[in-house]
Amino acid sequence: MSERTKGVVAMLAASVIWGLSAIVYKELDHVPAVELASHRVLWSFLTFSAIVVAQGRFREISALFGTPRQFGETLFASGMIAVNWLFYIVAIQIGMATEASLGYFIFPLFAVFLGFVLYGEGLTRNQWISVSLTGAAVIMLTVGLKTAPWISILLATTISIYGLVKRRSPAGATISVTAEALLLSFPAAAWLVGVHFLGWMDLGGKPGGHFGKEMFDSCLLALSGLLTAGPLMLMSYATKRLRFSEVGLIQYVNPSLQFLVAVFLFMEPFGLIKLLAFTVIWLALLLYSIEVLRQNRELRRASIASSGS
Repeated sequence: MSERTKGVVAMLAASVIWGLSAIVYKELDHVPAVELASHRVLWSFLTFSAIVVAQGRFREISALFGTPRQFGETLFASGMIAVNWLFYIVAIQIGMATEASLGYFIFPLFAVFLGFVLYGEGLTRNQWISVSLTGAAVIMLTVGLKTAPWISILLATTISIYGLVKRRSPAGATISVTAEALLLSFPAAAWLVGVHFLGWMDLGGKPGGHFGKEMFDSCLLALSGLLTAGPLMLMSYATKRLRFSEVGLIQYVNPSLQFLVAVFLFMEPFGLIKLLAFTVIWLALLLYSIEVLRQNRELRRASIASSGS
């Protein structure tokens, strides 16, 4: 098996795990969202830490805390991913998994637009059309459903900002995510102590402290860490063997599976307005993907021309 094929398999595996993870979170919908997110953070940190220690790289984490700026960027990134993880769980628990999948469909287009706004990165005509279609789909949902798709917008915005911040990180994916999980582990551990020993409850009034009560729930809560850490490790492996554009295109398997699970397994309503909006989004993604492939071909030609000269 070639290195590129290994990268494709790893990226597909990561996307499939992410895409089907909603099934586990739905099974735990009786667990308060903040408690479940806290378990996700802690078990992810333990998994990442075991890998980093095994690689003898734990000291590299301190580099991300070396200056106030690096610490601030790492802290901000951890905040963005924490919000994203929490509200993805909330979306599953309140029957908005379809909207969650929409958020991950549109996040590449949000990222392109934020790159233009924040960094002045130029957009091609097809990219502008894709971004405009995305905006039209959001407006269509807002008008048709008489409410903004806030879960979709929140998930797309937080993961897009997270990605832009990560571009400035001097560390690799494994080290940076471990550092972020380390920062998040303190409030996560504090919250779990509160729900287990102090009777804390979330705003929904659900009783907490589920870990250790039932074996099935406890195993699924621990599994939430592997569902987070495992795909990130696979994605890190894939990015070293594939072009970034290829990783981005394969990653669409994730929201596609989220969408299928939401509509056909969770049986969430999917009326005409959502169908039209999703169709517009899929058209935008098609144009975006065509543009990515075109740019990829141009870069490959330029590379071949430069190597031959």
